[in-house]
Amino acid sequence: MKLWDKGYTIAPLIEAYGAARNAALDAELARHDIWGTLAHVAMLTHIGLLTPDEGAQLHHALNDLMGRVEAGMLIPQAGQEDIHTLIEQELTARLGDIGKKTHTGRSRNDQVLTALRLYAKEGILATAATLCDTAGHLLALAQRYEWTPLPGYTHMQRAMLSSGGLWASAHAEALLDDLAGLTAAFILNDQSPLGSGAAYGVPLPLDRAYIAELLGFAHAQPNVLAVANGRGKNEAAVVQALALIMLDLSKFAQDVLLFTTSEFGFLRVPPELCDGSSMMPQKHNLSALELVRARAHTVIALQGQMLATLAGLPSGYNMDYQETKAPLIEALHLCRESLAVVALFAQGITMDEERARAACSADLFATDHAYALVHAGVPFRDAYGQA
Repeated sequence: MKLWDKGYTIAPLIEAYGAARNAALDAELARHDIWGTLAHVAMLTHIGLLTPDEGAQLHHALNDLMGRVEAGMLIPQAGQEDIHTLIEQELTARLGDIGKKTHTGRSRNDQVLTALRLYAKEGILATAATLCDTAGHLLALAQRYEWTPLPGYTHMQRAMLSSGGLWASAHAEALLDDLAGLTAAFILNDQSPLGSGAAYGVPLPLDRAYIAELLGFAHAQPNVLAVANGRGKNEAAVVQALALIMLDLSKFAQDVLLFTTSEFGFLRVPPELCDGSSMMPQKHNLSALELVRARAHTVIALQGQMLATLAGLPSGYNMDYQETKAPLIEALHLCRESLAVVALFAQGITMDEERARAACSADLFATDHAYALVHAGVPFRDAYGQA
């Protein structure tokens, strides 16, 4: 039975079209929904809408459900619409009328938003930790080859002298800069939506600050309509931060793909990070980095998909918002996996120092020669012409 059941049967195609995909995604949100429900039950008990005994029974039952989630045994089916419906049905089956009180003061709108924001915050923190680990491996690579000469390029042509240290640490610094985007997205999602109801509040004396504190939010989001209107936008901010990370990872991937070719030969990658060809026995392909490069485009496209879905929607809840859940989940997975792949390559890469030094031809020092003339008193434009 659905939470909104009115005694009629919905057409099977309409039911499947609206809920089947959503139910499959909700397995990712099960823990977060139970956390939100535990806090909601505690708040209802705190303000006297549940008795202490009712609150204790619900708390115990929810902990049991959490055990089933962790064992992979609590997965919504299409007919149950989503994880939120399944959890309430499980509580009602176990506790009867007490289970039916769980949804008091809540809409599925603020319930889903709570789970999504908890999921987003957890995902952001996990991504930040993986990012710092990857940046650390890139810095270690930079230290190993700090003074190894390497040609620097602009417009894909040799430009000035660079080094292994400068190259690898540039990629590390780019990732560390990306923490600012993750931090901004975290702050945006660090507001409790519970108590906003379907977008226009709840005529009950809910203690929104109490539940925000229980769930570890910085505060309750004040405007209840702004809570509903922020659905999808807050998640898109997360995906935007992830897209910038993927942008930087794609640059690293492209550099390594280029510098490991026979034509360049500056870098070497261990065979365990490569796959091969079914026909050409000599091949060692850096396919994982090609996928990093490709999946950067995927994450950028996911952000575009979310923004396109949201553009022009009227205030209040719209079913369109449901379509922003999958891009958030996919982008978080892709970004963390890509960071981990780049970390492996940063640990495994070695530099062919002899090949790199040999590539540092005299033309790389043309700019240095020009500025030597400047130091001797020649105007820069004349020095530029003489160099």
